[in-house]
Amino acid sequence: MIIFFLQIPGQQTSSDKSLLARILELDLIGASIIIPAVVCLLLALQWGGSTYPWNNSRIIGLFVGFGALTLIFIYTQVRLGDRGTLPPRILAQRTVAASVGFVFMFGAAFFTLAFYLPLYFQSVKGVSAIKSGIDILPLILSTVLSSIISGGLISVVGYYTPFIISGAILFCVGSGLISTYTTTMSFGKRFGFQILTGAGLGVGFQIPILAVQTVLPLEDVAVGTACIIFFRSLGAALFIAVGQSVFQNGIIRGTREFVPALDPHILLKAGATEIREVLARMGMEDLLPEALEAYMVGLTDIFRVAVACAAVAAVAAFFVEWKSVKEGK
Repeated sequence: MIIFFLQIPGQQTSSDKSLLARILELDLIGASIIIPAVVCLLLALQWGGSTYPWNNSRIIGLFVGFGALTLIFIYTQVRLGDRGTLPPRILAQRTVAASVGFVFMFGAAFFTLAFYLPLYFQSVKGVSAIKSGIDILPLILSTVLSSIISGGLISVVGYYTPFIISGAILFCVGSGLISTYTTTMSFGKRFGFQILTGAGLGVGFQIPILAVQTVLPLEDVAVGTACIIFFRSLGAALFIAVGQSVFQNGIIRGTREFVPALDPHILLKAGATEIREVLARMGMEDLLPEALEAYMVGLTDIFRVAVACAAVAAVAAFFVEWKSVKEGK
């Protein structure tokens, strides 16, 4: 549908340019640098503290590689200007910069919750992976509903800034309440906290893209939108990797606190859905309540990471300019 029907005013169509000309418009230099830079960082966060100790030469080398490649990437973007993957001129615009910071931390908070919240139901509540997906439906459905409602209200009011600020605060409060989950928390609280969190999430998903498209001229909208999507995905990928280390260290600390007779690596290797079976095979069923408390320590730690990311995203939301979508075409 896009190939045959999309026409962008003021820009050449693909038929006006040769294949070589279109290829040369791509920032192949920037892509060849930023991809291995991100891979270095992800591997360092994935392996650090689990596969290898943090002071291992591999981990140090990966961090050094990430830093060096990032500096080279920034240099290339400055030199390439508007031909770069992330043009500095566009990123320097106030709303774009605030939106980029917002979506980076917002993506980190949301995907951390979306990744680890099902583990709470699988491990602590002992449900299957499929059932845990059903248990987080309050979060998902309220996100969709609030996204639709906020979109309609913005169309009527015109200004999106109060919505992104209020949504970010609501998300911060909701994720903070999720971080208070316990092994014995009632169904009503678990359900209600997810709805509150999703109400803030739905607003945060669409407004940054809308804000960027409002403040940028038409010829820069595509690049600005791509920047938002890139940084949202990057924040999610990085903090899921960070979360693994936080989660594992929390379980180790919790095991030493609640059930010192159990090797923490047994819980780490068992997986969320196999804790009960593993303890049963070892003849340690009586240690299950304490083991779940130890597992809960790791989950609480990672939920607190999400809260911190949501709080930073809320601060970034205050820097978005007050522009109306009704101004101009």
